[in-house]
Amino acid sequence: MPGWTALLPAYLAALAGAFLGLPQAVLRSADPAATPVATPTPVPGEVRVAVTVVGPDRKTVPGKDSAVWIPGSPRPAGSPPPVPRIASKGKRFEPRVTVVPVGTTVDFPNLDRIYHNAFSLSEGATFDLGLYRNGASKPFTFQKPGVVRLYCNIHPQMAAFIVVADGGVTALAGAGGIAVLPGVPPGRHPLHVWDERGGEWSGTVEVLPGQVSTVPVRLDASAYRELPHKNKHGKDYPPPEDDENRY
Repeated sequence: MPGWTALLPAYLAALAGAFLGLPQAVLRSADPAATPVATPTPVPGEVRVAVTVVGPDRKTVPGKDSAVWIPGSPRPAGSPPPVPRIASKGKRFEPRVTVVPVGTTVDFPNLDRIYHNAFSLSEGATFDLGLYRNGASKPFTFQKPGVVRLYCNIHPQMAAFIVVADGGVTALAGAGGIAVLPGVPPGRHPLHVWDERGGEWSGTVEVLPGQVSTVPVRLDASAYRELPHKNKHGKDYPPPEDDENRY
Protein backbone atom coordinates (compact mmCIF):
# COMPACT_ATOMS: atom_id res chain seq x y z
CA MET A 1 0.00 0.00 0.00
CA PRO A 2 2.09 2.92 -1.26
CA GLY A 3 -0.24 5.55 0.22
CA TRP A 4 0.16 4.16 3.78
CA THR A 5 3.92 3.80 3.32
CA ALA A 6 4.18 7.49 2.43
CA LEU A 7 2.36 8.42 5.66
CA LEU A 8 4.37 6.11 7.95
CA PRO A 9 7.03 8.66 9.02
CA ALA A 10 4.39 11.23 9.90
CA TYR A 11 2.39 8.59 11.81
CA LEU A 12 5.39 7.57 13.89
CA ALA A 13 6.13 11.23 14.61
CA ALA A 14 2.56 11.70 15.80
CA LEU A 15 2.84 8.72 18.17
CA ALA A 16 6.04 10.12 19.61
CA GLY A 17 4.40 13.50 20.06
CA ALA A 18 1.45 11.96 21.87
CA PHE A 19 3.77 10.06 24.20
CA LEU A 20 5.68 13.26 25.03
CA GLY A 21 2.54 15.39 25.36
CA LEU A 22 3.25 17.52 22.28
CA PRO A 23 0.48 19.17 20.17
CA GLN A 24 -0.90 16.76 17.63
CA ALA A 25 -0.75 17.38 13.88
CA VAL A 26 -3.55 16.37 11.57
CA LEU A 27 -2.56 13.65 9.15
CA ARG A 28 -3.62 14.28 5.57
CA SER A 29 -3.18 11.93 2.65
CA ALA A 30 -1.51 13.22 -0.46
CA ASP A 31 -4.32 13.72 -2.99
CA PRO A 32 -2.99 14.58 -6.46
CA ALA A 33 -6.48 15.74 -7.48
CA ALA A 34 -6.35 18.48 -4.81
CA THR A 35 -3.23 20.07 -6.32
CA PRO A 36 -4.22 23.23 -8.27
CA VAL A 37 -3.32 23.18 -11.94
CA ALA A 38 -2.03 26.44 -13.44
CA THR A 39 -4.00 27.70 -16.42
CA PRO A 40 -1.63 28.23 -19.35
CA THR A 41 -1.31 31.82 -20.54
CA PRO A 42 -2.65 32.23 -24.08
CA VAL A 43 0.09 32.86 -26.63
CA PRO A 44 -0.42 36.36 -28.07
CA GLY A 45 -0.53 37.07 -31.77
CA GLU A 46 0.50 39.98 -33.96
CA VAL A 47 -1.59 42.33 -36.08
CA ARG A 48 -0.20 43.98 -39.20
CA VAL A 49 -2.26 46.71 -40.80
CA ALA A 50 -1.42 47.60 -44.41
CA VAL A 51 -2.74 51.11 -45.08
CA THR A 52 -3.06 52.57 -48.57
CA VAL A 53 -4.40 56.02 -49.43
CA VAL A 54 -6.01 57.18 -52.68
CA GLY A 55 -4.96 60.79 -53.22
CA PRO A 56 -6.56 63.70 -55.11
CA ASP A 57 -4.70 62.56 -58.25
CA ARG A 58 -6.40 59.12 -57.86
CA LYS A 59 -3.03 57.49 -57.29
CA THR A 60 -2.70 54.96 -54.48
CA VAL A 61 0.22 55.42 -52.10
CA PRO A 62 1.26 53.76 -48.81
CA GLY A 63 -0.39 55.29 -45.75
CA LYS A 64 2.78 56.54 -44.08
CA ASP A 65 2.19 57.94 -40.58
CA SER A 66 -1.30 56.47 -40.29
CA ALA A 67 -2.16 55.90 -36.63
CA VAL A 68 -3.49 52.44 -35.70
CA TRP A 69 -4.78 51.16 -32.36
CA ILE A 70 -7.02 48.60 -30.67
CA PRO A 71 -9.74 50.43 -28.69
CA GLY A 72 -10.14 49.25 -25.11
CA SER A 73 -6.88 47.31 -25.06
CA PRO A 74 -4.60 47.53 -21.99
CA ARG A 75 -1.10 48.90 -22.24
CA PRO A 76 1.51 46.22 -22.99
CA ALA A 77 3.17 44.72 -19.93
CA GLY A 78 6.82 45.38 -19.19
CA SER A 79 8.96 48.44 -18.76
CA PRO A 80 7.22 51.75 -19.47
CA PRO A 81 8.09 53.21 -22.88
CA PRO A 82 10.19 56.38 -23.12
CA VAL A 83 8.34 59.68 -22.88
CA PRO A 84 7.22 60.69 -26.40
CA ARG A 85 8.44 64.03 -27.65
CA ILE A 86 7.52 66.38 -30.46
CA ALA A 87 10.42 68.71 -31.19
CA SER A 88 10.39 72.16 -32.79
CA LYS A 89 13.22 71.89 -35.30
CA GLY A 90 13.87 73.83 -38.49
CA LYS A 91 10.52 75.60 -38.05
CA ARG A 92 8.78 72.23 -38.20
CA PHE A 93 7.32 69.85 -35.67
CA GLU A 94 9.06 66.46 -35.66
CA PRO A 95 7.43 63.99 -35.90
CA ARG A 96 4.36 65.26 -37.70
CA VAL A 97 2.12 62.48 -36.36
CA THR A 98 2.28 60.85 -32.92
CA VAL A 99 -0.09 58.24 -31.47
CA VAL A 100 -0.30 57.73 -27.70
CA PRO A 101 -2.74 56.13 -25.23
CA VAL A 102 -4.94 58.34 -23.05
CA GLY A 103 -3.03 59.59 -20.01
CA THR A 104 0.32 59.93 -21.80
CA THR A 105 2.59 62.90 -21.13
CA VAL A 106 4.37 64.30 -24.20
CA ASP A 107 7.41 66.59 -24.10
CA PHE A 108 7.74 69.52 -26.50
CA PRO A 109 11.43 70.58 -26.71
CA ASN A 110 12.61 73.59 -28.72
CA LEU A 111 15.69 72.62 -30.75
CA ASP A 112 15.77 75.84 -32.81
CA ARG A 113 17.71 78.96 -31.89
CA ILE A 114 14.55 81.02 -32.15
CA TYR A 115 11.44 81.21 -29.99
CA HIS A 116 8.46 78.93 -30.47
CA ASN A 117 4.96 78.81 -28.96
CA ALA A 118 3.26 75.43 -29.30
CA PHE A 119 -0.50 75.45 -28.74
CA SER A 120 -3.71 73.59 -29.54
CA LEU A 121 -7.36 74.63 -29.65
CA SER A 122 -8.60 71.07 -30.16
CA GLU A 123 -11.58 69.90 -28.14
CA GLY A 124 -10.45 67.95 -25.10
CA ALA A 125 -6.85 69.17 -25.30
CA THR A 126 -6.76 72.96 -25.35
CA PHE A 127 -3.37 74.22 -24.17
CA ASP A 128 -0.86 77.00 -24.71
CA LEU A 129 2.78 76.32 -23.80
CA GLY A 130 3.76 79.97 -24.24
CA LEU A 131 7.02 81.31 -25.62
CA TYR A 132 10.12 79.26 -24.89
CA ARG A 133 13.63 79.35 -26.21
CA ASN A 134 16.29 76.95 -27.44
CA GLY A 135 16.99 74.06 -25.09
CA ALA A 136 13.76 74.44 -23.14
CA SER A 137 11.09 71.74 -23.11
CA LYS A 138 7.52 71.81 -21.84
CA PRO A 139 5.25 68.81 -21.11
CA PHE A 140 1.54 68.25 -21.52
CA THR A 141 -0.59 65.26 -20.44
CA PHE A 142 -3.39 64.16 -22.76
CA GLN A 143 -6.38 63.01 -20.72
CA LYS A 144 -9.09 62.57 -23.38
CA PRO A 145 -9.17 60.53 -26.61
CA GLY A 146 -9.28 62.32 -29.93
CA VAL A 147 -7.14 63.95 -32.61
CA VAL A 148 -5.20 66.97 -31.35
CA ARG A 149 -4.00 69.54 -33.88
CA LEU A 150 -0.77 71.19 -32.81
CA TYR A 151 0.44 74.56 -34.12
CA CYS A 152 2.99 77.27 -33.36
CA ASN A 153 1.65 80.75 -32.66
CA ILE A 154 4.65 82.34 -34.42
CA HIS A 155 5.19 80.13 -37.47
CA PRO A 156 2.00 79.18 -39.37
CA GLN A 157 3.78 76.47 -41.38
CA MET A 158 4.32 74.43 -38.22
CA ALA A 159 1.64 71.78 -37.77
CA ALA A 160 1.48 68.32 -36.19
CA PHE A 161 -1.10 65.82 -34.99
CA ILE A 162 -1.32 63.88 -31.73
CA VAL A 163 -3.73 60.94 -31.94
CA VAL A 164 -4.81 60.18 -28.36
CA ALA A 165 -6.08 56.60 -28.51
CA ASP A 166 -8.68 54.98 -26.25
CA GLY A 167 -6.52 51.86 -26.06
CA GLY A 168 -3.02 50.90 -24.96
CA VAL A 169 -1.95 48.92 -28.06
CA THR A 170 -0.95 51.53 -30.65
CA ALA A 171 1.31 51.81 -33.69
CA LEU A 172 2.28 54.24 -36.43
CA ALA A 173 2.57 53.06 -40.03
CA GLY A 174 6.05 53.28 -41.52
CA ALA A 175 7.12 54.43 -44.97
CA GLY A 176 5.55 51.34 -46.56
CA GLY A 177 2.20 51.95 -44.88
CA ILE A 178 2.59 48.96 -42.52
CA ALA A 179 1.70 49.32 -38.83
CA VAL A 180 2.65 46.45 -36.50
CA LEU A 181 0.74 45.73 -33.28
CA PRO A 182 2.61 43.01 -31.32
CA GLY A 183 1.49 41.08 -28.26
CA VAL A 184 -2.25 41.08 -28.99
CA PRO A 185 -4.28 38.48 -27.01
CA PRO A 186 -6.14 35.86 -29.07
CA GLY A 187 -9.73 36.69 -29.98
CA ARG A 188 -11.73 39.20 -31.98
CA HIS A 189 -10.77 42.83 -31.39
CA PRO A 190 -11.95 46.21 -32.68
CA LEU A 191 -9.43 48.05 -34.84
CA HIS A 192 -9.21 51.77 -35.61
CA VAL A 193 -7.13 53.72 -38.13
CA TRP A 194 -6.66 57.48 -38.53
CA ASP A 195 -4.84 59.20 -41.38
CA GLU A 196 -4.25 62.93 -41.85
CA ARG A 197 -5.46 62.80 -45.44
CA GLY A 198 -7.72 59.76 -45.52
CA GLY A 199 -9.66 60.28 -42.31
CA GLU A 200 -10.82 57.41 -40.08
CA TRP A 201 -11.56 53.72 -40.52
CA SER A 202 -13.03 51.20 -38.06
CA GLY A 203 -13.21 47.42 -38.30
CA THR A 204 -12.34 44.21 -36.47
CA VAL A 205 -9.51 41.71 -36.52
CA GLU A 206 -9.40 38.05 -35.50
CA VAL A 207 -6.16 37.21 -33.68
CA LEU A 208 -4.99 33.59 -33.41
CA PRO A 209 -2.41 32.37 -30.87
CA GLY A 210 1.14 32.87 -32.10
CA GLN A 211 0.05 33.93 -35.58
CA VAL A 212 0.19 37.12 -37.65
CA SER A 213 -3.11 38.64 -38.75
CA THR A 214 -2.88 41.05 -41.70
CA VAL A 215 -5.58 43.65 -42.27
CA PRO A 216 -5.66 45.70 -45.50
CA VAL A 217 -7.12 49.20 -45.09
CA ARG A 218 -7.82 51.46 -48.06
CA LEU A 219 -8.58 55.13 -47.37
CA ASP A 220 -9.98 57.71 -49.78
CA ALA A 221 -8.21 61.09 -49.63
CA SER A 222 -9.38 62.29 -53.03
CA ALA A 223 -11.16 65.28 -51.47
CA TYR A 224 -8.32 66.20 -49.10
CA ARG A 225 -7.24 69.83 -49.05
CA GLU A 226 -4.86 71.38 -46.53
CA LEU A 227 -6.49 74.57 -45.25
CA PRO A 228 -4.84 77.49 -43.43
CA HIS A 229 -5.43 77.76 -39.70
CA LYS A 230 -5.76 80.63 -37.23
CA ASN A 231 -3.37 81.56 -34.44
CA LYS A 232 -4.11 80.89 -30.77
CA HIS A 233 -6.25 84.03 -30.59
CA GLY A 234 -8.44 82.85 -33.46
CA LYS A 235 -7.02 85.44 -35.85
CA ASP A 236 -5.04 85.33 -39.08
CA TYR A 237 -1.27 85.20 -38.76
CA PRO A 238 0.52 88.50 -39.43
CA PRO A 239 2.90 88.73 -42.40
CA PRO A 240 6.05 86.69 -41.79
CA GLU A 241 8.96 88.51 -40.24
CA ASP A 242 12.64 87.76 -40.04
CA ASP A 243 12.92 85.85 -36.79
CA GLU A 244 16.44 84.68 -37.45
CA ASN A 245 17.79 86.98 -34.75
CA ARG A 246 19.65 84.49 -32.64
CA TYR A 247 20.15 84.81 -28.92
